[in-house]
Amino acid sequence: MKKKIYIRFLRLRQHMGLLWPILLNTVVLFIIFFIGSICYHYIEGWSLFDGFYMVLITLSTIGFGEVHTLSTAGKWLTIGIIFSGVAYFALLVGYIVQLASEGRFFQIMRRRRVDKAIAALSGHCVLCGFGLVGRVVAKELADDGVDVVVVENDAKKSEEIEEAGYFLVPGDATSDDVMQRVGLGHAKALVSAMSNDPANVYVVLSARAMNPDLYIVARASDNRHIHKLQTAGANRVILPHMLGGQTIAQAIQRPLVESFMSHQNRNDEVQLDEFEVTDTSPLVGKSLAEAALTKQDVIILAIKNAASPILQQPRAATVLHAGDVLLAAGDKTSLKALRTLM
Repeated sequence: MKKKIYIRFLRLRQHMGLLWPILLNTVVLFIIFFIGSICYHYIEGWSLFDGFYMVLITLSTIGFGEVHTLSTAGKWLTIGIIFSGVAYFALLVGYIVQLASEGRFFQIMRRRRVDKAIAALSGHCVLCGFGLVGRVVAKELADDGVDVVVVENDAKKSEEIEEAGYFLVPGDATSDDVMQRVGLGHAKALVSAMSNDPANVYVVLSARAMNPDLYIVARASDNRHIHKLQTAGANRVILPHMLGGQTIAQAIQRPLVESFMSHQNRNDEVQLDEFEVTDTSPLVGKSLAEAALTKQDVIILAIKNAASPILQQPRAATVLHAGDVLLAAGDKTSLKALRTLM
């Protein structure tokens, strides 16, 4: 029983952080005020308010004088209050002034506001690392309307992250305390985009343990670490330098293909997108010919059946089922119209 109480005490202290000294001193002062007011009431016969007021002016060392004439017992009580409470009162006021002057108090309040906002999110993406790769990932996700929670320990990037409209959780992504604040339980995905592969492995392992259903994409700097990241729980492992090299080679050998792929996000050009057929979709049970998707200026490039991870070449007679994933090409307006049918 004592051990459980002690563990709860430690958890409360850890949760309060910088506010713990304020809480502790406030509790002690409350006890002193309560006991002092009661004692003045019974020793001197004062009202509880007069007793409270006497304790207040005594601890604050204002020196207004006694509320009423004190007896010898009352004087000894006042001496006890001075020795027991003045130091706590000074510490409490001094600590609050220190937090306010250093701006830490406002940082604490802002952190709690962010934590509340993250707790209310659902289907968001957690991004660990806001470097060259992380910036691009965050922007692309935000452009698609996905809420992004960024974990970054570089204070110099904080202003940039917040100005971009992302939720910031400052700290080391390999810390369990930090990862518990990002709302992994109700997140859609996690991207570990740090340049340190061992750190990415640890983050992936922790995130998978916290949410077995989370979709995780990890960055790797060395292809020797791909298997480790996958074993840790990553659904996809991306090597940015390899993709960059392939894009450069594609630009030389197949410039039209590369131009199409790199500019597909522009509003006035053809885009690629994927759609999952839901149980309530009107397309369920219809063939591609019956669905007449081409009338919506959309081309179905491939279909992934729910029972097979292999992309299949679509045919006019191919029947759509719930859980099928369609890879489609079209302009932004047409793809948006197709999404409404899903």
